[in-house]
Amino acid sequence: MELPTIFPGQNQSVYAHTLTQLTAREWAVLLEVANDSSNATIAERLCITTKSVENYRTRIGGKMELTGHRVLERFARQHKPALRQWYELLVGELPSTP
Repeated sequence: MELPTIFPGQNQSVYAHTLTQLTAREWAVLLEVANDSSNATIAERLCITTKSVENYRTRIGGKMELTGHRVLERFARQHKPALRQWYELLVGELPSTP
């Protein structure tokens, strides 16, 4: 299977490695961010606190070197199809969303 292109013009293997380092919970949060869900909505759906969502978002941004206000949201929305493909490749079937 061909790897989804998510970072055109960048070193694909470096970013592929970064995506493989995300935990299951980080993936869940990232996919919710890509769906434009608020922190409160993500917290409710994943049965965690809003503060935990904020912490996960910070960790994901750090791992992917996406720092700054709203950078993770913009990235996740822009690359949503590729992120979904990466999730299916690395984890398996996408979780159902309400």
